[in-house]
Amino acid sequence: MKKALIWISVGLNVLVVAVVILAMSGSLFTIVAPLFRNYMVNPNYDRWVSQFEALSVEQSDVVFLGDSITRGGSWDELYPDRPIRNRGIGGDTTSGVLERLHQVTSGNPSQVFLLIGTNDISFGEPDETIVSNISTIVDRIEDESPGTQVYIQSILPRAADHRDRIEGLNEKIRERIIDRAEWVDLYPLFLDEDGSIADQYSNDELHLHGAGYTVWSEAIGDQVRAR
Repeated sequence: MKKALIWISVGLNVLVVAVVILAMSGSLFTIVAPLFRNYMVNPNYDRWVSQFEALSVEQSDVVFLGDSITRGGSWDELYPDRPIRNRGIGGDTTSGVLERLHQVTSGNPSQVFLLIGTNDISFGEPDETIVSNISTIVDRIEDESPGTQVYIQSILPRAADHRDRIEGLNEKIRERIIDRAEWVDLYPLFLDEDGSIADQYSNDELHLHGAGYTVWSEAIGDQVRAR
């Protein structure tokens, strides 16, 4: 038993050293991110996509489209008098939205409120890919569901070290879509003076508390309406 414990201790020490070396070399994220997506994100993602495939969007619907930040909102209760469809999926990216966008446009909804892009940042996508994909989402909604009003919401603040990139990315997105969709700048509403998302709105520098959804829903409340 004592010998087994010694080997376990040695193994754990080797693992810790390996993690430190990988982290210092910048390789840890490259290794861990695909594993996280394959074994944690993708199975749950597929379950949501299959469910949405069976649930039709209607012409009077207001669709909230995006990732886990959108998924976390109780939109039908925040707007109890309006026909809301929550089409957020945790871990989603701009390319993921493109792949499942037909589930939304096939119903020709009244409005689409899109918030997407923060996971692209986490997974290492370049700005131009993110901007191009969001622009393509706008184009496809216009082509496939011409009666739908499109609202593109700015990427929210995260930890302070993301500030410069998110602010620059939001400006690029706004410039690309401003003549084809409504731009909703949520970013400054959640920004703390230190450059991160304010603590009263998030407990993990990414996802929102109830207070955050209150701020968000009030900011767009006058724009959310059924056909």
